[in-house]
Amino acid sequence: MHRPLFKTVLITTLVATLAACSGDDSSSSSSGYIQLYNGSYNSAYTRLFVDETERSGTYFGDVTTRHNYSSTSYDVTFEYVDANDSYITIREESVSIKDDQTQLWVMSGDFSEPTFTELDVPTSSDEDEFNLGWFNISGEGINYDVYIATEDGLFDTAELIASPTYLNELSLQTFEEGYYTIYITQSGSTDVIFESATVYFNDESSYVAMIRPSYATEDDGITLDVVTSSNSVTSLKHQSAQGQVRFINTIDDYSQVSFTATRGDENHVTELTENDTFSDYIELNPNSFSIAMMDEAGTSIVDNYLLTLEREQSNVGIFYNDKDYGPRMLTVVESLTPSSYTHNVTVVNLLDTYAGQDITDVDIAFTLDGETVDDASNYIDSLDQYGQEDEVVDNEVYTTYVLYEDNGQQIVLMQQGDMDFTQEGNYILILEHDETSSTGFKMTLERTVTDSVE
Repeated sequence: MHRPLFKTVLITTLVATLAACSGDDSSSSSSGYIQLYNGSYNSAYTRLFVDETERSGTYFGDVTTRHNYSSTSYDVTFEYVDANDSYITIREESVSIKDDQTQLWVMSGDFSEPTFTELDVPTSSDEDEFNLGWFNISGEGINYDVYIATEDGLFDTAELIASPTYLNELSLQTFEEGYYTIYITQSGSTDVIFESATVYFNDESSYVAMIRPSYATEDDGITLDVVTSSNSVTSLKHQSAQGQVRFINTIDDYSQVSFTATRGDENHVTELTENDTFSDYIELNPNSFSIAMMDEAGTSIVDNYLLTLEREQSNVGIFYNDKDYGPRMLTVVESLTPSSYTHNVTVVNLLDTYAGQDITDVDIAFTLDGETVDDASNYIDSLDQYGQEDEVVDNEVYTTYVLYEDNGQQIVLMQQGDMDFTQEGNYILILEHDETSSTGFKMTLERTVTDSVE
């Protein structure tokens, strides 16, 4: 049973606990592990094969399951599945499993030509101590200095412990179990560009901290992905990082509106925004806010909707008309990762009536050329009224169908050909009513991606 990687305690700040966990198989003196960390920013879901057997896979910023093998050599491949359901080999290796070590493979860089690096990580350390190493995949020529602070957690008392260069050789250091705060600066500088929350490192454990671009709301921001002997990654975010929010009004009764985010004496207001158009982003410190939408005269249409924003999080508030209760708002968390081979599509269903009858849910089918609705591998079944659901699609052009079942008969509420999902990033697809269209419905597609790749 795996314990949570983080435990929180209420003192004066948020304190996170990094707990080392065992892998999927028990260790022995004549065995070790193999695992893949995916640090390729625009990658597809990448699968680990050992001796032609698929073991597990991972998306960007995460790891596969850690797999236990006897200490000998194995044929290892890293593969992904393309839009034709064909397995594509990215890299082949002969890997030697070593006693009481994890062969941690790191895939980084552009997925069109990724870099693979093998790291030897001991599975444990001595009692009352832990191992910690740093691996920099931020980019060629980008080098850092890493400091850690104990007790007061201040940078002034922090100790310089490592200076990881790009794709540096992993050098593990041993520290006493306990609470630490991590600071990172550019190499040779004392200007802090990253500060972690206070984290607890357990004894008898090994940790590898991957330094990578955050691909989130911060320009040139970085994230620490801490890999332990568990089957997951904990991402440490910069404590000074902000979040961002933008809005869209889908209610046709209001052609121009503005939006406000309020917390105490803080009051952030957007410019007037056209109907069915996304507003500019508002950058905010992570917290909870009261959201309002106002008409051209500044009169409140709806207000006091709660929106909570985390560090490096990007949200969109979608205002819509509930047929029973009037104007409402729902929140979508935007994915800004610059995905190239697959894309996450968040579908929002604002449809509530068809031909005078209530619509409780709809189906959505993303079909490739020559593919029927029944054959579609990308299909959302029964998306509830005013609900949202994610679907991962390939880097392709689709015809998208929105379907409603009426007395056992499937009705095509709308369809749209040439829906292009071939740009880096991810997407939000809003299904809504439109009195000006021939069907009475429309789809609004919006791409979401970090400014770092624009």
